[in-house]
Amino acid sequence: MPENALDQAGEARLFEALRHFWHPVLWADELADGPVGATLLDEPIVVVRLGDGVAAFRDLCVHRGTALSLGWVVDEQLVCAYHGWTYDRDGICTRIPATHGDNIPRKARLVRYRAAERHGLIWVCLSEGEPAMPIPEFPEYEDGAYRLIKIPSYDWACSAARRIENFVDFSHFPWVHEGILGDRSRPEIPDHEVTRNATTLRFELGVEEPANPLKADVADGKVQRQPSVYTLSMPFSVHLDQPLPDGRHFVLFLATSPVGAKRTRSFTWNARNYQLDPSEDQGFVDFQQAILEQDRVVVESQRPEELPIDLTQELHIRGVDRVSIDYRRWLAEIARGA
Repeated sequence: MPENALDQAGEARLFEALRHFWHPVLWADELADGPVGATLLDEPIVVVRLGDGVAAFRDLCVHRGTALSLGWVVDEQLVCAYHGWTYDRDGICTRIPATHGDNIPRKARLVRYRAAERHGLIWVCLSEGEPAMPIPEFPEYEDGAYRLIKIPSYDWACSAARRIENFVDFSHFPWVHEGILGDRSRPEIPDHEVTRNATTLRFELGVEEPANPLKADVADGKVQRQPSVYTLSMPFSVHLDQPLPDGRHFVLFLATSPVGAKRTRSFTWNARNYQLDPSEDQGFVDFQQAILEQDRVVVESQRPEELPIDLTQELHIRGVDRVSIDYRRWLAEIARGA
């Protein structure tokens, strides 16, 4: 097999196995009174508020294959825009306007998926069975001491795993983010341990960064950070807690959605318990977007676009690449159904 080749069979198994996990598909405040379409794992879906909950279905009316995301909600039921077929929150058709009476075929029901609203996001699981793991934790979302801001969502031409690996790759900081997150004259990465539990990989790392007023640094030059705590919730979410002096915390929560095998949509919350005035928000957004654009150019250049879960297909450096190695191994276990 040539260098950087892809184990097509293994990647196909992983892509199918991802149906058993929760994935974010849109911001909760994007879902108002009508249905909204999205794509998850190449599956067109429609998400809609019905009653006091959120429902998700295949974006396909069973009558003539019309996209239900073109429809609307009446009396807490979803109405198809083509012929008015109407479905309840279980996906069962309750009305066919063109017929008399209530003789509705049993087959007149939608493919329904699990849906949940949490952390200001709508999450969907495509599996018929129970999800393999719970929705990741984001404790700052419910903590009134923190100011939360959304970083605008973005799509990259890569797999969700490539995006996550980029986020937890420390050794690229001095090269891709010179003068922002790193210094090319100090490229070494400190030793760090990776701890695995039932649903997460957890690791801590303290790096030297250029001083940043957004992190309340008062001096110029370099700042040695306390170890940041990374919690990578399988398969595609990361919680980063960077402690700062005087009990301050700079937090990022990244949840990525595998739109397809080679396209990923990312949702990010930035939380902080300092500089709480809303007038400060745009500076934090601009900071993240500058970093993201630097990363996007590099990640979208990677080939293959998927992340090879076969460890023999790319070179790895023991120690420095510890997180990536453990992450790829776990993805391989998921692909095997472990």
